Amino acid sequence: MAKFFGIGVGPGDKELITIKAVRVLSNIDVVILPEAKKDTGSTAYGIAKEYINPIAKMITCEFPMVKDKDDFIKAGERAAEIVMDYVKKGYNTAFLTLGDPSIYSTYIYILKALDSSIEIETIPGITSFCAAAAITNRVLVEGDEILSIIPATCEYEMMNNVVKDSGGVAVMKLFNHGDKAVRLLKENNMIENSVIVRKCGMDDCKISSDIEKSLEESKQYLSIILGRRA
Repeated sequence: MAKFFGIGVGPGDKELITIKAVRVLSNIDVVILPEAKKDTGSTAYGIAKEYINPIAKMITCEFPMVKDKDDFIKAGERAAEIVMDYVKKGYNTAFLTLGDPSIYSTYIYILKALDSSIEIETIPGITSFCAAAAITNRVLVEGDEILSIIPATCEYEMMNNVVKDSGGVAVMKLFNHGDKAVRLLKENNMIENSVIVRKCGMDDCKISSDIEKSLEESKQYLSIILGRRA
C-alpha cells in the first residue's frame, strides 16, 4: 500500500529543506498544497517546487486563516478525504507545510482526520524560530534557561505567565496582535534585547531590532519575534 507523507519544507530558504524531504518529493505521485485563500498560491510550494517529481499531480486545499478552530477541522477533514482516496488507490501522497509539521501546522488537522489504516510518515522541517536565530546570529537560550514558543493569538495573561519563567521567547502569529507582543516584551524587560524577522530566509526577508516601528510599518503573517532578558 502507498504512504502519506507530511513534509516540513522549512521557513523559506530553499536550501533549508532536508535531504530526506527532497528524496521523497523527487519520487512522489501526488502533492497536496495548502492555500490561505483559493487561487492565492502556496508559499510551501514555492520553496519545494524544484525538488518535486515533475509528473506528480498537484492538488490545492484551502486552509482559511481564521480564528475558528472548527473551520480548520473541516478543512483538515476535506484534505484527509483526498489523501485517503489517493493512498488507497496506490499513490504515494505528500502534504507540504512551512516550518515543521508538528508546530502550529495545518498538517495536524489532516493527521487527526486520517483513517487508522493509512500509513503515515512525518518528515520534520527547520522551524522559523531556529532559522531566525541563525540568520540573526542570536542565542535562543543557554544553560538551564527555558525557551517559550508563544502564539500572540492567545490570552495575554497566559502569555505573561509563561514568559515570567523564560530566559528566551519566540513570539509567533503576530498578525493583528503586535500591540500585545510589544506589551509582553516591555513588561518582561525584553524589548531592548529583541529582534523581529519577517519572511525569514526568503528573498525579501527583513530584520529589525526596532520592534514597535517594524510592527507599525506593516503587518506580515510570516513574522516572528525573538526576545531575551537584557
